[in-house]
Amino acid sequence: MVKKISIYMLYGLVSIFFLLPILWTISLSLKTTSEIFIFPPTFIPKDITFDNFLYVLNNTTMTTYLWNSFKLVIYTVLGTLLVAIPAAYSFSRFDFKNKAKLLFVILIFQMISPIVIGIPIYRYYSNLGLLNNYFGLSMVYIAIQIPFATFLLKGGFDAIPKELDEAAKIDGASRFQLLHKVILPVALPALASATIFISINAWSQFLLPYLLLDRTSQYPVSVGILMTQGNFQQISTHYLAAASIISLLPAIIMVFLLQKFILKALTAGAVKG
Repeated sequence: MVKKISIYMLYGLVSIFFLLPILWTISLSLKTTSEIFIFPPTFIPKDITFDNFLYVLNNTTMTTYLWNSFKLVIYTVLGTLLVAIPAAYSFSRFDFKNKAKLLFVILIFQMISPIVIGIPIYRYYSNLGLLNNYFGLSMVYIAIQIPFATFLLKGGFDAIPKELDEAAKIDGASRFQLLHKVILPVALPALASATIFISINAWSQFLLPYLLLDRTSQYPVSVGILMTQGNFQQISTHYLAAASIISLLPAIIMVFLLQKFILKALTAGAVKG
């Protein structure tokens, strides 16, 4: 009993550690300008207002930044799944030489931080004329996401009995038909979870778009919030807090709607593979 209580207390402390900054940002976003200067500061606003959100949406280019992020996320998800699905299927269903070593190499690529490749990518793209280009930026996003998506989908494919493959082959299904009509529908939880993780990672990228895009009208919301700070001619703490909460909402909504798939996908490979 004592051990369980200690574990739950630890979970609570960790949750508070991560949730407190978000809750404080929400508090700031709901405060008036005058209440920001109250000392000692109050956690719960005395006069809750949503005018900060309306001001950000109506008087800044936040909607443009949000749309730019949506486009980048869509490009990244589609491009990543296009590569990761066949790769994961191959690792799950085929036996070939150096399979384990190749998986390890892919894992190493997953460990490379965008900070390490930022400057080389900038010089490379500058020579190719791919700066200020969503296609070029999406290619970097996709390359970063492929290793994790491949591992996640492989775990989902490993959990699918191979008897389904044999039954489909007996019915005359080709490899493509087997993947498209049998494997993917059953692996929907893994696909949904991969989509969530890819989307959140693409949505939160800051360094790469900041380096590879120079036009303000092209910035995603992660960079746009920084640019928005310079648009205010007055105290902007509550406006920046409102902009930050707005930028978080799409990711929170996606996770909330598809949360039931995440645990299924993460535990799918626990039995096999």
